Amino acid sequence: MKLDFTVKQNNRKLILIFAGWGMNPAPFSNIRLAGHDIAVIWDYRDTALDIKALSGYTDIYLFAWSFGVYMASQVLASTGLTPTVKVAVNGTLRPIDDTEGIPSQIFRGTLENLSERNLDKFYRRMCKNAESFASFSANRPDRDIEGLKEELIAIENAYSHDDPGSHAAADWDRAVIAGNDRIFPPDNQRRAWRTLQRTRIIEDGAHLPDWQTLIEQEIIDKSLVAQKFSRSAATYDDNADVQRHIAEKLWLLWQKASPAPPLSILEAGYGTGMLTRLYMSKWHPYRVSLWDLAPVEIELPEAGEIIAGDAEELIRLIPEGYYEAIASASAMQWFDSPERWLHNAAQALTAGGIIAVSTFGPDNMHEIAKITGMPLRYYSVEELAAMTPAGCRIISVEDEHITKEFDSPREVMHHLKLTGVNAMRNTPTDIRRLISDYPMTGGKACLTYHPIYLIIQKEEK
Repeated sequence: MKLDFTVKQNNRKLILIFAGWGMNPAPFSNIRLAGHDIAVIWDYRDTALDIKALSGYTDIYLFAWSFGVYMASQVLASTGLTPTVKVAVNGTLRPIDDTEGIPSQIFRGTLENLSERNLDKFYRRMCKNAESFASFSANRPDRDIEGLKEELIAIENAYSHDDPGSHAAADWDRAVIAGNDRIFPPDNQRRAWRTLQRTRIIEDGAHLPDWQTLIEQEIIDKSLVAQKFSRSAATYDDNADVQRHIAEKLWLLWQKASPAPPLSILEAGYGTGMLTRLYMSKWHPYRVSLWDLAPVEIELPEAGEIIAGDAEELIRLIPEGYYEAIASASAMQWFDSPERWLHNAAQALTAGGIIAVSTFGPDNMHEIAKITGMPLRYYSVEELAAMTPAGCRIISVEDEHITKEFDSPREVMHHLKLTGVNAMRNTPTDIRRLISDYPMTGGKACLTYHPIYLIIQKEEK
């Protein structure tokens, strides 16, 4: 495999793209995302990869496309590379398969009949329309036919000698499937990812995605999250009744799990202090650290501190055993990797310490997600429970569904604005369509919240 950087500006975050067959870095050369370097892995004639160039990045966002999905899974298994997020795009872990990949007859036909003319046909079938093909052609890979045949043979050999059971769908954070994919049959992709809940179907999408839009949709823009919450800070408490209920329930579960009031508490994403005021008023901890992307002033003890920043980055800096309790209410859904954050939080806990978090599950705001096709990376109760760090045990995990009723879809949109809870970037659906297509039930526009509560205790040594 070859690895080339298309953007290298010494950023701490990296977007790593495993390209499909027949590619080189050229089709990805125009992709940009502030604060991120970008690298492309391509040419699978040699199925080994030296990952030394990837060291030093705090976060790696892996996007694997087409045959690159399978090749990425091999690299992950053989190198121990641990990306923050892994997204499979229009490909499967069984690349040559009649029911879960490209049918073997079509694969053999492509290999045996490959020519410049047929390669051009392949590229056209890969694209959504004439405009997409023209854009692709402007940065078309310069690859020779013999080299492309060798690449197909290498992929076939690697797969034929592999154990398909060693690559699990559950290891991926998201699968994106194009409804009009004419290379990897969409039905085969659906079967291949059937056990992965976080699958997104782009109904009018083609095999070649709009990479810029896709990456902007899949990587959470935390600056946008901060901006929307900052704008809604003055109206949040008066309108976030669901979030208040969640904070109160989390507080009750946290109290039940705590053998004694903790003297030191870290709260990540404290917002306007709904949870903070609850435990401060009863426990009176000596040391409190409050973190938020958009911090607001709140009364603290003498040894208290408020820090503006990304909780996923800040938690890495905390010494082992520094806090007796770590909490987060309605914020973890904005984390790139909740699992890694929980692992780091557990390290920062004293023995016997408690992690108390609430986040949201797959049904959260499903009414909006159905229209936009843009759900966040929500995890199920079972998936969150499976993220429990080593050396910890679950005290309690539960979820609930809360439905708010509004007189009109426009009131739903107004509610979201006043609370700042919808911070998706680059949503292709405009507000008029959200309002016109919003489902009505019994004359009401309903909005579903799906909170999940997780209480974890670090075991005594």
